[in-house]
Amino acid sequence: MNKIGNLKTYTSKEIENSYVGIDFCCLDREMFDADKCYELLGKTGIKYARCQTGWFRCEKEKGVYTFEWLDDVIDNLCKQGVTPWLNVSFGNPVYMPNTPNPYGVGCVPLYYGEECLIAWKNFVKELTNRYKDRVTYFEIWNEPSSPAFWHPSTPDGKEYAKLVNITSEVIRSVYPDAKIVCNMLTPAIFDYIIDFLDNVSKEYLNAFSYHIYTTVPEFRTNEATYEIRKILKNKGFENVELWQGESGYPSWAYNGHWLVKEGCDDERAQAVYQLRRYFIDVFDGAKLSSFFQMADMWEKPYAKTTDVIKKCAAQGILNGLTYAPKKSYETITYLSTIFSGDIKPTDDYCLLNISSASPVDLIACQKMTYSKNGLPVYAYYYPSDLSSRTEITFDATLSILKPLENPVLIDPMNGEIYQVEDPEFRKGFGYNYTLPIKDYPLILTDRKTYEIK
Repeated sequence: MNKIGNLKTYTSKEIENSYVGIDFCCLDREMFDADKCYELLGKTGIKYARCQTGWFRCEKEKGVYTFEWLDDVIDNLCKQGVTPWLNVSFGNPVYMPNTPNPYGVGCVPLYYGEECLIAWKNFVKELTNRYKDRVTYFEIWNEPSSPAFWHPSTPDGKEYAKLVNITSEVIRSVYPDAKIVCNMLTPAIFDYIIDFLDNVSKEYLNAFSYHIYTTVPEFRTNEATYEIRKILKNKGFENVELWQGESGYPSWAYNGHWLVKEGCDDERAQAVYQLRRYFIDVFDGAKLSSFFQMADMWEKPYAKTTDVIKKCAAQGILNGLTYAPKKSYETITYLSTIFSGDIKPTDDYCLLNISSASPVDLIACQKMTYSKNGLPVYAYYYPSDLSSRTEITFDATLSILKPLENPVLIDPMNGEIYQVEDPEFRKGFGYNYTLPIKDYPLILTDRKTYEIK
């Protein structure tokens, strides 16, 4: 194939809407230097940023609020054309004696007495009033289904619903048009989800955000999102949007890290995971997909509820020491353009065959179809194990029912675009395009779909 150019990308200011977000989290614990990130973030085209509010950092003295640090975050994101959404979470040792960490991470205000609960409501009221002109979505708590973030009790869907109801009532009293988001660490917590939905007020839920971390992004994702959507519909929440609010993969990890088989030091593996993650999430119907995280959290040790990690795995798209862009920074820039504007998943016919004698390889192949501005977009790949660094040597044949007027192949790893030869028609199979295949999605579409430089 002949290369004809590269995918033209856009800044966050130039993109009106998109599926692509980034986690801009843990600034409540000052885990990275946000000032070194804003300009680089704006260049990616990323449209949404998830920010944690940090009750402790905002109220270190009872009744005295210091929102200046969060003002700086929100204002700088908005200046770059990035829309912030707030994760309203975590406790405050000022009102919580004997917290297991100095930041109140994971400490739930339901369990620390009346004064603490009133103080939580007051904080939420001040927070909402301050940002109601700049923020629409308020997400309540972080991963309440995980014991790591529900202290000192054990995770309970009914109790989480109680916290959401209490907090949402305060938010809506100040900002009636505010959108409320819940979130949970999935999968395999369907009983928890049912208990939550049976007890949360229907008026207080606009989006359901799931966090999913797996060794490969394909594992459990389709099954989990399908079941969550089914439960939402059965419980009368069919109009609630589904978001993938946090998922990622490290470019470096210490030995014994739970997400990788062994010590990892591979920027490409992180980029491959990211590419597959976004194509899966959009195809599965998520209205937003957020990658964890903006920068490696290396400014300080990382405090969870009851333990401290001296050096986090490198989850960022920026290096935590130099703040230099990684490969995943480049790929998310292409993703921001690919999944911007009028693009949505479809059920168009698409058949993928590869030059492998193994039926297991044929079954493993992934294919997804979308429509952008009325033009078909076909994505396909072979889902290799990220930790094995397997080289993909197959050739592929992609079969569709209607030929493309001017077919091109887009490689989102490097943004390169190639002219594709006319297809061969075979009765019973359709129009067959002979193409390369990678361990991340390649895109077959018409030349008019995306701008080329």
